[in-house]
Amino acid sequence: MDEEDINEILNVFKISFISDEKLEEDSYFLRTFFSELVNNTDITTFIIDEFVKKDLYDAPHLDEVPFFNNLLTYIDSDIVLSEIDDHKWMYLSQD
Repeated sequence: MDEEDINEILNVFKISFISDEKLEEDSYFLRTFFSELVNNTDITTFIIDEFVKKDLYDAPHLDEVPFFNNLLTYIDSDIVLSEIDDHKWMYLSQD
């Protein structure tokens, strides 16, 4: 599937798995699980990529925004996360 084919599809779900070693059996189970979540039609599809980053767990702060931005850069994503202002947490928790 090339870029032109992807542009014709309205809903493309891109799922990326990043681990510190190559996924063997887990790859099959993850692909199967996510394929059941996405309704594959002529206007919907999904793309699964797997990445191996040997030093994945070497970062000192694995739960902070810079770590996740580093992962997004590693998989060539255009998304950049930013810190959430503490004053805005109240709005996130409202129903």
